[in-house]
Parts: sequence; C-alpha cells; structure tokens
Amino acid sequence: MFVYSLAGLQVDGEALQEMELPDNEITARTGVYQLLARMVSVPDEDAYSAAVGGEWGGRLAGAATLLGFPFAFGNASIESSVSREDFQAEFLRAFEIGVGEGPPAPLYGGTYGDNRMQRLEEVVRFYEYFGLTTSAEDPRPADHLATELEFMKYLTYKEAVSPSPRLRTSYRRAQQDFLDRQLVGWLPKLAAKTREAKTTPYWEWVVDTVAGFGAADAAYVSSALVA
Repeated sequence: MFVYSLAGLQVDGEALQEMELPDNEITARTGVYQLLARMVSVPDEDAYSAAVGGEWGGRLAGAATLLGFPFAFGNASIESSVSREDFQAEFLRAFEIGVGEGPPAPLYGGTYGDNRMQRLEEVVRFYEYFGLTTSAEDPRPADHLATELEFMKYLTYKEAVSPSPRLRTSYRRAQQDFLDRQLVGWLPKLAAKTREAKTTPYWEWVVDTVAGFGAADAAYVSSALVA
C-alpha cells in the first residue's frame, strides 16, 4: 500500500492526513511526484542520508514499479565527506538564496517568464479551484517547484480515489492542463540554469530527473486522454 500525505499545501485550511492507497499505475505517479517534491525541498536528515547512500534512484524506481510508461530515473550520490550542512548550503546557494543577486537556478517557475506576479496568480487559481492553499506551516511560494509537484501529487491522488470514470477523467484533464500550462515549460530552463550554476552532479541529476519525468508524464497523460 502506498502511504499518501500532502506537504506544502493544505485543504480548506487543514493539512491532509496520511492515508493508504492501493498500488496501481495512478498511485505510482503519485508516489513519484511525492519523492520528487521531497528531492527539491530544503534537504533534511533523511534526504541527506539518502543522497550519501545513493538511495534516491532506487526509491524512485520502487515507487514507479507500476508506472504506465517507461522511464529511466538513473541515480546519483554525494561523497560521504560532504557534511549535511554543506549539502544543504549548496542547495540554498544554487536554488533558494544564492550569493548577492539571488540563486543562479531559482526553483520558482514565475522567474522564468516575463511576469512572475501574473504566473503566481495563475498558479494560485489552480490551487484554489481544488480547495487548496499554500501551507502556513510549510511556507513556500506558490510557484516553487516542490509546491507544484505536490499539486500534481494531489491531482493524481484525487484521480486514484475518485468513485466514477467521469471524475477520474476530470482530474486527468486537470493534470494535463497544469502540466502543459504551468509546469513542463519552464523545467528545461531550470535544468540549463542548474548546469550553468556549476553545482554538483547530484543536483544536476535531480533537476534533470524532474524535468525528464515531467515531460514524459505530460505525454502519457495526453495520450491517455486521447485513447
């Protein structure tokens, strides 16, 4: 059974409690999005230990066992000589804070367009339509990559638990719309910025994996709706 929880977003003002879901091709996508969101959040002790042990590729492959399309996640690790503090500091330098003029590869989708405020408003409207708001306990901008991946996790979860084919199709169309309009378009730009930031191969792998999976999942969702 897949254990579902929601981080970074809340439903009607309350955090969604953990619950078990059956293992199938829908919840495989839910599981992958949950892991990807963790990987692009400020790393905690578990994230650091998994990076040192080279565990993230295996965790992703395990979550994706029943995935409805092939995807090679690959793997990467960091040297055990890298401290947790240095690991976190590099994440913050490359993606969150930077030095001087901000991060060289920001994880905020709105920074890759002409009008970030407009994009923030669009993303918030997506969330609000489904009764979601950003979490006060886990404050991140609405256009943060981790938050957008959490939203995809939520939409796939809702598809998995919907009682009727009509509702499942509705959530699948919402996924297609969000992937095409908000998420997939800026991920290649983030990947390019990450390479330019001259960060570690581990973080390049993380961003490349997110970008690659987002594109593959978008193609899968579109083909499933046409079929």
